[in-house]
Amino acid sequence: MSAVTLPPPPPAVCLTRSYASRKIKGGTVIAEVVRDLETHRRKLLDPEEYRSVIGACRACGSSGLHALCFRDRVLRGASDEAVEIETVRMYRCASKSCGAVFTVLPAIIARHLWRLWRTVERASAGKIEVPRSTRRRWLGRLESSASQLVQTLASKASSILSSSLRSALVRVRTRGDLLEAFRSSLARLLIEAPAALSAWIHRLEPGIRLM
Repeated sequence: MSAVTLPPPPPAVCLTRSYASRKIKGGTVIAEVVRDLETHRRKLLDPEEYRSVIGACRACGSSGLHALCFRDRVLRGASDEAVEIETVRMYRCASKSCGAVFTVLPAIIARHLWRLWRTVERASAGKIEVPRSTRRRWLGRLESSASQLVQTLASKASSILSSSLRSALVRVRTRGDLLEAFRSSLARLLIEAPAALSAWIHRLEPGIRLM
């Protein structure tokens, strides 16, 4: 008798809702080329550095973006490490009929997880300690269905995916499977795999999340 394989559980709703579905005009823009905090802090000194990451307003297409303000992000480490504060920049569309607000986040910071991606990756692998409830929540998200993410990658990025990753997508069931396929398909990553994959996903469908 063959074993019955149950489908993975659906992901948390917070992971699946795009900006478009929530009618969010602005939101977070991930600076994918910013892979360390030193580079991030240097770019904060010149408002043009991160303004160029956004380019034109992604809501109305206006070329004018005002440097609005700074905002602090709390970044937690392992259980026995101190909390750190990192500053990020915000911009507002210059068009009075739009007014969309964008936050630029360096790729190394995990959106909505209050940590650097390297902390999330190491904690998920059990290499450092975080509160048990936090690790359990992260692992639960990695074990949930990746069907939305696979569909997004297949429909919007098939031309830039490696042949090995395109083949692997057929077998992907969970977010953890997708992360491992992504990591294996790229011979050399200059940044943690969850950070790179999360940035890809957010670029293709702003708002949806890996974790």
